[in-house]
Amino acid sequence: MMSTSPSVELTTVSSTSSRRDQGQAKSSRRHAPRRTGHAEESGLEALPLELQYLIISHLDLKSLITLRETCPLYRQVITVDVVRKQFTAPDGLPDPVLHSCCTECLCIPGLDRLIVDTTRPEYTWRSICFRCWRFRMSRENQHKQWPLVQMVNGDCGYICHFCTWPVHSGNSSSRIKNMHAPCRVRRLVVVISWLIMAIIQFGLGMLAAVLAWTMFRNTSAVLIPATIDFCLAVVAVMIFVVRVGTTSEVTYTRALAIELVITFIRIPPVTYTARETVISETTQGGPLPKFGFGVFLINLIFRFLDTVGYTLLNCGYDPRNIFLGPMPLRKKLLYGFCTFMVWFAFIPF
Repeated sequence: MMSTSPSVELTTVSSTSSRRDQGQAKSSRRHAPRRTGHAEESGLEALPLELQYLIISHLDLKSLITLRETCPLYRQVITVDVVRKQFTAPDGLPDPVLHSCCTECLCIPGLDRLIVDTTRPEYTWRSICFRCWRFRMSRENQHKQWPLVQMVNGDCGYICHFCTWPVHSGNSSSRIKNMHAPCRVRRLVVVISWLIMAIIQFGLGMLAAVLAWTMFRNTSAVLIPATIDFCLAVVAVMIFVVRVGTTSEVTYTRALAIELVITFIRIPPVTYTARETVISETTQGGPLPKFGFGVFLINLIFRFLDTVGYTLLNCGYDPRNIFLGPMPLRKKLLYGFCTFMVWFAFIPF
């Protein structure tokens, strides 16, 4: 009777400890974080590297791109070369499903949002999305009429003449619109604003010449520089007409450089006439010298603004960089200022 009590006590202790362990296990499972389905939480990264590559090699294109977008690690592993190699046949021809993916950013926006990249060989993977195509746009064609582009799904497209982003036009090869609907409104506002500023500049130039030939006809220090500025303005208008009407890249570049030089040359005569009108105001007095000084001063300010705009154009700035898409606020403000200065001098499209 006494010999059985130790065994009963041992059994009771062992059963109590087992129940305690089960309770702790349930509690740990209850407080464990829930799985969200990401690759790093599902244990894919914990597998051996060879097994990970084996799994990746058996994924279809959409699953492969989804894995690349959801897991930062696989963004470095699943590259363009890996995708091209995995979906290219032994004879070198790409899998047809590969044409639905961009060759640069590996996005899948849809066949009507992908352009056929004609710079690549014909029987290769050469689909490129609108954004990558726009970022890769070359400057030498920014003032020319863009050709029609071919979409991957076989439809036609054209390049918006204002923001230079591609536009899907369906089966129609017509370029009547030539622009997005919002871009047509924006361009109309820009053109009207530029015409108003051009009329103001032309009026100030004519007024300065008339003032020099009437009020200061006996003051050679004002008459001669104002006449020189007027003659240079006529030459600048002639070069402007040549540059707008040409389709030659060489002629366009040379005319743009000549306009910049003429704009620089026009600054000293206008500055000299403004200074001489100040001297006339101090010696003669009256409202006319003050009015003449105001006209020449505003004309000088316009010359400086034109110089900045033409300098940016000659340095290769594309005023349509402001339409590149999402960018930091500081960069957007900088592009906005540069675009305004270029459009103040000339609308290059």
